[in-house]
Amino acid sequence: MTTTHHLIGTGDPISEVDLVEFRLIFEGELPPSGGSNSRAAEKHAVRRSLHPQLRRLWSLNPNLRQLASRYWTGSELQPHEAHPTPDERFALGVKAAGRKWNRGGFNLVPLVTPDMSLRCSLDITLLRPEESRFIYTQGDIDGQLKTLFDALRIPANTGETGGMGPQDDEDPLFCLLEDDRLISEVRVATDQLLLLPNQREVKPNDAHAVIHVKLNHRNARTWDNYFG
Repeated sequence: MTTTHHLIGTGDPISEVDLVEFRLIFEGELPPSGGSNSRAAEKHAVRRSLHPQLRRLWSLNPNLRQLASRYWTGSELQPHEAHPTPDERFALGVKAAGRKWNRGGFNLVPLVTPDMSLRCSLDITLLRPEESRFIYTQGDIDGQLKTLFDALRIPANTGETGGMGPQDDEDPLFCLLEDDRLISEVRVATDQLLLLPNQREVKPNDAHAVIHVKLNHRNARTWDNYFG
């Protein structure tokens, strides 16, 4: 087995406030992309697999529940209607966020957006087949990371979803990033994948990825504008 590490970042020491930390898991085919090979459908399949995890994160994390409530202005309610409960405010806020980020027929809820001035660092453990016959077919790790990073952001249009529209439980569709340029630092460790769970054969593009996400902010006062 071999392990390699890649580090991308500014390298500048900064004062930060830790906000949210969590892990996303992906299991399945992660084909490399780049150049004329966009892999739009495959990227959207990865995006869809991460959506339920991010949706649950928003529902459980107090900071994110509060952030969702900030998206809701109350204009949807009539004056005679009762004040909504915290759960109702959260649901209304998520719907309002989805409408704000509507793209290509999707209502989208990205966690990291430019106006929040967040730093998003990723520490990724990527398991993939390492036999020479698979590496030749699969391509280099940079192509697989390109697929993964594009899947972490919201799609700009249906061309980036392989022509697929939102499914029954994808209104809104939760994503990590508004744009993958919001990733400030990446660390990747790779190792050998023997076999995905519940599978009897390994395919060239099979992958198991654990994505450790850390969100922090340089300026606590700026963040207080959202959660203060």
